[in-house]
Amino acid sequence: MEYAIGRAAKAASMTASTLRYYEQEGLIVAKRHENGRRYFEQEDVNWLKFIHHMRSTDMPIADLARYVKLRRQKVEGSQRELLLIMKKHERHLIEKMAHYQSNLDLVRYKISMYEHELKDRDADLFELFKERRCATGAEGTDAGVADGVLAGEGGEPSIRGGRTLKR
Repeated sequence: MEYAIGRAAKAASMTASTLRYYEQEGLIVAKRHENGRRYFEQEDVNWLKFIHHMRSTDMPIADLARYVKLRRQKVEGSQRELLLIMKKHERHLIEKMAHYQSNLDLVRYKISMYEHELKDRDADLFELFKERRCATGAEGTDAGVADGVLAGEGGEPSIRGGRTLKR
């Protein structure tokens, strides 16, 4: 199957201008019809997808260009250098993942902290409500308390029947 530049780019999750840039950098070689129009085959699209994945994980163009050159040359010993390029990129990804994990840990800590504060605040309001209810002679059972709490105006807790808690 043949792909025009736009379809090839879309199939590889990139723009046509990005594909042209990759061609200019020597990462891909477009085949051309007699009229000069580029076309790509499925193998080319698969290669573009690989390039897209490498770039989306911050592999430098220079490393990709070196990788492409080695693949095209098929010189004995190039497999070792191809392996080294991939191992270098793997180390980069591991470092990046550790960085993201550290940031995720920080975000989760903050979430936990805010959830804990809100839980404590809600527990304090519940206890205050029970105290007020007992002071007015109403039953202070958990079922009665839980059933009697509604949100009043402005998000303040209130008791059914219009009475609001005073802080």
